Amino acid sequence: MSGGHFNYDCFAVSRFADDLRHELDINDSQEKDSYGGNVGAGYSKKTVAALKQCHAAIVLAGDVAKEIEWLYSGDHGEESFLKLVRPTLKKIKCL
Repeated sequence: MSGGHFNYDCFAVSRFADDLRHELDINDSQEKDSYGGNVGAGYSKKTVAALKQCHAAIVLAGDVAKEIEWLYSGDHGEESFLKLVRPTLKKIKCL
């Protein structure tokens, strides 16, 4: 087995984090989209700072979601699952 118990939804969380990272990277871009608007959202530094913290939390959520997916699919035992998620859970508490 290799995941699948939750239909690999853990990867949707990771894709969301990747998409958010891209949006943060282009936030200040003045390049125009096909409608003539700016590609970048142009959010303030304060909002971008908060979004970066949110991004970090979402990345960690994707990491633990994958380990949960693998546990329920039989790819992890409880012991290996706990060993893998504990460091991430400690990081989450620090956010």
